Amino acid sequence: MGEEISEACGIFGAVSKSSEPVFYYLYWGLLSLNHRGQQSYGFTTFSNGIFYKDEDLNLIPTDEESVKRLAKSLKGSVGISNARYATSGKSSIQHLHGGKQPLILGKKRGRKIAISYNGNLVNVKQLRSKLTEKFGKFTTDADTEVLGRQLLLGLEEYRGDFSRAVGLIMDEVEGAYSTLVIDEEGSLYAFRDVHGIRPFCFGKRGSLYAFASETPALEINNILSFDYVRPGELISVVTRLERKVLRRGKRNAICAFEFAYFSRPDSILNGTDKPVYKIREAFAKSLAQEYANKLKRNDIIISMPETADDAAYGLHEATGIPWERAVRKNRYVTRRAFISTKEGRKGVIEKKTNMVKEMIRGRRIALVEDSIVRGDTSKINIAKLRKLGAKRIDVYVTFPRITNPCFYGVDMATYGELIGSRFSDDEIAKYIGADSLNYQSIEGLVKAIGLPLSSLCLGCISGRYPTRTAQRIADRARESFSKGLDEQGRVYER
Repeated sequence: MGEEISEACGIFGAVSKSSEPVFYYLYWGLLSLNHRGQQSYGFTTFSNGIFYKDEDLNLIPTDEESVKRLAKSLKGSVGISNARYATSGKSSIQHLHGGKQPLILGKKRGRKIAISYNGNLVNVKQLRSKLTEKFGKFTTDADTEVLGRQLLLGLEEYRGDFSRAVGLIMDEVEGAYSTLVIDEEGSLYAFRDVHGIRPFCFGKRGSLYAFASETPALEINNILSFDYVRPGELISVVTRLERKVLRRGKRNAICAFEFAYFSRPDSILNGTDKPVYKIREAFAKSLAQEYANKLKRNDIIISMPETADDAAYGLHEATGIPWERAVRKNRYVTRRAFISTKEGRKGVIEKKTNMVKEMIRGRRIALVEDSIVRGDTSKINIAKLRKLGAKRIDVYVTFPRITNPCFYGVDMATYGELIGSRFSDDEIAKYIGADSLNYQSIEGLVKAIGLPLSSLCLGCISGRYPTRTAQRIADRARESFSKGLDEQGRVYER
């Protein structure tokens, strides 16, 4: 991929109606979702009227001593957790600490909630302004607090009626939000925005109910039968599980980028009947049909990064060209490129992969990438392949050219940072050092996913968004960018 682009969060929640402690379910569930957010983690449990919380920056701890400490301190038979990457607010250490989820909000005496969510709010500035008048100054600049205070406002307005309060969110909050909440009585609630932009699933095993961003987080807890939180649906687990669709959007719009990059290959996203890795194989088979003549000039296939492995295998199956595993990730180089300073990013990227010179020298390479966003990582890796003696490098990209910012939880939020919004295919190929650049078509992408075009959010490649404010902001930002005006920060926060 052009860069390691980051998702907002991974969420996991569980409640045991037999009063069994849930920490270890939370721990294993969140650990299986750590790919969705690596800036911070957090756990919140509830027992006998008390919220217990543990959180920190960086990855979820895996050493035995830390896990035992967490298990001892996080009491209760209900809990929620979050692995976060910030797509709103500032990125200083101070602000990252303030934005850790789950967030506990409310009064010492009265309504109190713990909230964790995956997504991003489009009309966050307007909501923050309105809620500041009601609640006073916010304690963080993260949009989690905005969503939580909007929920508290609804609970106050509707005298504790959770269903009506969530309905008010769906009426007034625009964006993507797959959300978990524990209230002051220890009840667990899950709800999802009316378009279902971010994935959200749940399952049951005996007296245990669990909710997660992706299905492997359920399966690691031996929950093998699962369903999906529907767009606009509220699920409550008070005495038992109850489901109700509160609002219906004009259409469903699950993020297409989930299939190409974010989701684990072993996930099954709602609306599909096959795991993500089979869809990625289908992406490559579509590329093989579209670029059959071009592929005849390649003698090996290489994938970069690991999220392109399944597509590389699909391309190998479709063409018969050998897939060489000549690029290997240095597993313990965990510092991610998007967190690094600009000055140090190149060095980090170069250290993240090792390339087998003997398999590259003199070869005509079909390089499979899942997507190209800014192009810097592709440029560094292709230069490395050239240095090792590659004779030719043709790049095949499973996701169409990204030309527009995302408003719903992917941190690519300005036109200027997207190489596809500034340059043609040939110009991008020249910039990254490739002999040719060959993108997946939108038609090929949609066919491979197996969902109707109208059920997908393709805003980052089509410029057409499923929500009104996002479309208006994007249109204005595009006009400003075309006039050469400087972009200051994420478009939805300006």
